[in-house]
Amino acid sequence: MDKAQTDRMSEAPATPQEERAARHLRMLARAAEIHMEIMEATRTEAVEAPQPGIDYGQRIAVITKSLRLTLLLEDKFAGHRGERRKAAAKRESAQEDWHDLRVKLAMLAAAYEVSEDDEEVDRRVAEVCERVERPEVAELIAASRPEVAVAALCRRWGFPPEVERWLEMADEAMEHYGFIPPEDGEDDDREDPPELRPAGTGRRKPKPPDTG
Repeated sequence: MDKAQTDRMSEAPATPQEERAARHLRMLARAAEIHMEIMEATRTEAVEAPQPGIDYGQRIAVITKSLRLTLLLEDKFAGHRGERRKAAAKRESAQEDWHDLRVKLAMLAAAYEVSEDDEEVDRRVAEVCERVERPEVAELIAASRPEVAVAALCRRWGFPPEVERWLEMADEAMEHYGFIPPEDGEDDDREDPPELRPAGTGRRKPKPPDTG
């Protein structure tokens, strides 16, 4: 990972999942502090004002065991948080590497979704495949962020400007074929990946019945 990617990771706003994980880590850290405070108070009482009938050794052993479990949970949460950040960075890097393909698949998804039947799907897909190879379009895609490029091409080609949806569909298709890692960072060992569709979903829309 280069410095630019590292900087983006540190500057990117935390997701709700990351905020929740950070809150849990703070809670566990505070719980560990409380355990230490109780242990210190128990030690002080045992040395300076011991109470009859109290097994201070047993009390400290129970606190120590609970503290150990708290610290293990804290380490586990911290490790998972780091793994999620690494997975997100790896996915972002792959999306950048396959930037052109991602935008093209997003536009194919839009073409598929607005089509009413197989014939229209074929026509629109063919049009998109031809248009994205035009020099001015290729230049736009290469020079723009995915969201900007997809929004601009949707306006230009008359597709619904559902940019986030089209990019999500493109990401699904790229995940299926191994161009980018899954969002959860785990390898998907599908033996038979689903057939790649422009929209990354379902079957084509059926041709309407001939009522004429």
